[in-house]
Amino acid sequence: MTTVPDGADDCSTMHRRLPLLALSVLVLVFASRALASAAFAYSGAAAAAYADTYWQNYNPAWPSFANSGGDCTNFVSQALYAGGISMRPSPTYSGDAAWYLAKKRNRWSYAASWVNAQHQSNFMLQYLPGVTQVAAYYSLAPGATAADHAEQGDVVLYDWNNDGVYDHEAIVTASDGANPDGTNNWDLVDAHTNNRYHSYWTLAQYNASWATTRIVVLHIAPTTS
Repeated sequence: MTTVPDGADDCSTMHRRLPLLALSVLVLVFASRALASAAFAYSGAAAAAYADTYWQNYNPAWPSFANSGGDCTNFVSQALYAGGISMRPSPTYSGDAAWYLAKKRNRWSYAASWVNAQHQSNFMLQYLPGVTQVAAYYSLAPGATAADHAEQGDVVLYDWNNDGVYDHEAIVTASDGANPDGTNNWDLVDAHTNNRYHSYWTLAQYNASWATTRIVVLHIAPTTS
């Protein structure tokens, strides 16, 4: 939201002097810009670029949770934020509808959905319009290939023991080839803790618990903000 700085000119009297036609044109221009902005709120490419930049060298502007439960969701949240998803701060939002990480009085405060995979899945599916589940698999073995139906900037969630609680997540960042129709096959992900760069999206090659792992892919529409 754009606000008028203190001391800025009040345009209300100026508007009254404009011819009606010119005023109508201005309204249409601003409306079209607003619609264009709303139509392309989330950039999966920008989110992926952020993840590629900080997959190993953590961004010093943000705290790391690598030594306190894992940094995977914090990393994905940072990438989603870089891609254009707006924070939902408390107390305006509560529970899993809140999604933020902010520094107040030299201390960081955050919502559970920013740092925890299960809570973030609740936030995305229940409170973030434009997010849909596009794939779900169980017991994908190392070396097995499967269609993730993902696009760049989408999120992959992992439940290691299929108990209904997500333990890990990653973000789709790169293509490993083309589909038969020529479109990109977005099959590679980045992740934190352990740090991964352009790994095959199932992560089964690193996962000793692959036989009991459930994997879900969430697509984020470009209109999401």
